[in-house]
Amino acid sequence: MVSDMMDNRRDPSRLLMDFIPSLTVGRALDIACGEGRNSIYLARKGFNVDAIDISDAALAKGRAAADGLKINFIAADLEAFQIPEDSYDLIINFNYLQRSIASDIRRGLKVGGYIIFETYTLEQKKFGRPTNPEFLLKPNELLTMFKDLHIIYYREGVFEEGGRKKGLASLVGEKIKS
Repeated sequence: MVSDMMDNRRDPSRLLMDFIPSLTVGRALDIACGEGRNSIYLARKGFNVDAIDISDAALAKGRAAADGLKINFIAADLEAFQIPEDSYDLIINFNYLQRSIASDIRRGLKVGGYIIFETYTLEQKKFGRPTNPEFLLKPNELLTMFKDLHIIYYREGVFEEGGRKKGLASLVGEKIKS
């Protein structure tokens, strides 16, 4: 399902674009949003977006690029930020790994809500940054982190995107009643 289109840092994530047609519009949280490329895309699709990042400079660029779209940009450290329980229909996390918030992400999803998560694996060290193992997923780690969700889509390996090879793991999961 994930296309091999060019990966432009300003374009929304290919994984997000591939799955958005199958999701119901609602409230979304973009974790470590950076300059907000995915938040802007979600807002244009009708989502009510909370976009969180620690960088004031990145958030300022996001606000400028949002051009009047309703996005709640939040400057906060994710280690201290509390994701409100049962609050989001969609939580997205791209190119960021903070293992300690996985349970907070799951709790933040409403029943029937989705997570779209994609970040680098240990394989990435062969191709460039990041190289610190603290910020790279181990084999099947992403599956383990969200094992209590209904996994809709998963891939892990080395993929060519934007003319570059990358070590990635990608997951789409739904929170179902337990």
